[in-house]
Amino acid sequence: MKLKNQILVLFIVIFITSLACSIPLTNDNAAEEIEKQAATAVAATLTALAPVEVPTVLIEPETPIITPEPVVEETPIIKSKPNELRLAMVDSDGNLSTWQEGGSVNLILNTGDVINAVLSADGEWIVFTRKSSDGIDVSLWAIRFDGSEQKSLVSHVDFMAMPMNPEISDVYSVVTVSPYMIGFIPGTHTVVFNTYPQFNAPGFLDNKDLWYINVDSGERRSFLSPGQAGNFYFSPDGTQMALVTPTQIDLLNTDGSNRRYAVLTYPFVYTYSEFAYHAIPLWSSGGTFLRVAIPPQDPLGDASAPINIYHLYTDGSPASLLISHPVAPLDNAFLAPDLNHYAFKQQIGDATDNLFSLKFADLSGGAPIEFTNGSLGFGEWAPDSSHFYFFNWNPRDYYIGQLGVPGVIALDVNPVMNFKWITSDQFFFIFQSGTNYQLRLGTLSTPSVVLANLGSGLNNPSYDFVAP
Repeated sequence: MKLKNQILVLFIVIFITSLACSIPLTNDNAAEEIEKQAATAVAATLTALAPVEVPTVLIEPETPIITPEPVVEETPIIKSKPNELRLAMVDSDGNLSTWQEGGSVNLILNTGDVINAVLSADGEWIVFTRKSSDGIDVSLWAIRFDGSEQKSLVSHVDFMAMPMNPEISDVYSVVTVSPYMIGFIPGTHTVVFNTYPQFNAPGFLDNKDLWYINVDSGERRSFLSPGQAGNFYFSPDGTQMALVTPTQIDLLNTDGSNRRYAVLTYPFVYTYSEFAYHAIPLWSSGGTFLRVAIPPQDPLGDASAPINIYHLYTDGSPASLLISHPVAPLDNAFLAPDLNHYAFKQQIGDATDNLFSLKFADLSGGAPIEFTNGSLGFGEWAPDSSHFYFFNWNPRDYYIGQLGVPGVIALDVNPVMNFKWITSDQFFFIFQSGTNYQLRLGTLSTPSVVLANLGSGLNNPSYDFVAP
């Protein structure tokens, strides 16, 4: 009996031992392995007697999705003004020259295809447009004031590859693309431009885009896509810009941040041409506000329809109306640089007489004061907001006046074009004598002097300047 019991115990031990060997073993490591396999959807099967070892799969922790902030790029600051008065000139033959106070004219490019030029604030760089004789091959270039380091910024191929205004239904009707407005951000070597396509039929539609180029490095980037920008006007310190379309004004930091949409909206103004009216806002000297004059929607419609002058806030608040009154048909008000007073014309008698009264008014109130009358037009305020120039239509004579001071100063030569104030005492203008053009420098107290002969070619000469 005892022997039977021993055999039974031995049999039970063997049976339990064999049963234990047939059961898959689980431990912490095995559980971890299964969890990893499940997480990565890798199936694993363990056999009863010999579990299959599977490769270890590494699971990287999940990276949280972060919404990127708008790209803010700092623009290197350079000297804000040159040490002397500097000029860049494009003559009527399409050549580029420079001049600086105390020096002489320096021809730096005689390719015959330059059509305009702009100077950086420090006078070190000139950015200019070149156009082939057939008007198709348009490109943008840069060159140092001394004529060195000429470089291509945008080729004709580059322009043609740029995205178009989404309103353009047939891109194949575009024969070329050109820069429309070009300007440097104040205090930098970053040039900004927008573009417009030219079609194989009449019509004008700008792309409402915006491009930045660092002229030092040549790096070009799209700042705003077609349809997202407009005409641009920089604050004096270069930190902000106003973006203008035919119906509204936005404000935007020049680094791309803080866009303030529609600080002013206004009706589409009829120009009776293919060009849409764009308002021209003026920044205050400290860049803390802007003001702008908007003509009536139909300048040839209701003669009593007024112009409106608005105050624009830089915090994005809606603009406020300052003053409203009628002006001559197809005309507007002209704000002085101090943004405190303005000039305007009112029609005298019948429209066919082409006679106007030139008046000045203060934005703080008070009755307008007539300065003179005749067949005339207002030109531009001097920086002191006191002197100004105006002209007669026939004959085309130019005069300089001053608020509150009787009499005028007649320019010593006429006809002239492209009159620009340098200071409240100095000014440039182009004088045309027959087919020949001259760039002249004048002052309030001395006759003008010839700075450069701009040829007798078929193109309209132009110039840009920066002053100390």
